[in-house]
Amino acid sequence: MYSIAHSTGKLVEICIWSPVSVEEATRWAREHDQVLQEIKGPYVCIVDVVEAAVFPQAVVDAYVATMRREPRLLRTGVLLNQSPTLRMQVQRMLREANSSARKMFDDTEGVAHWLDDVLDARERKRLREVLARREKAPSSRRWQTHVA
Repeated sequence: MYSIAHSTGKLVEICIWSPVSVEEATRWAREHDQVLQEIKGPYVCIVDVVEAAVFPQAVVDAYVATMRREPRLLRTGVLLNQSPTLRMQVQRMLREANSSARKMFDDTEGVAHWLDDVLDARERKRLREVLARREKAPSSRRWQTHVA
């Protein structure tokens, strides 16, 4: 399952939670591209995978294919859960996407610090709202506006 939203400036809000099928990953890629068409110039992503389990390899391949074709990406912060296996998988995905603009974090403070440098005041405010909801709610889906 996933959600993707764009409400402020160049900030794109993505949440992915298990289970995820290949069909969903493919649909996510199309919606991702549609959201990016709304943004002129570079963009920044906050990606919440706190409620995700390890992804099937076909899903990983679909996500990495999308990640490799993001020439306007300025920065991405990925918020993880405590699963060492998911951490290793996401680390491999980021390495395969071949971009130093992406980093993973296990705390909201770290991801906020990473993204703050490239966001304006409105975008930082929105990022804080998104992260505050993550901290308050066990369900990441609560902070999303669109659920697939």
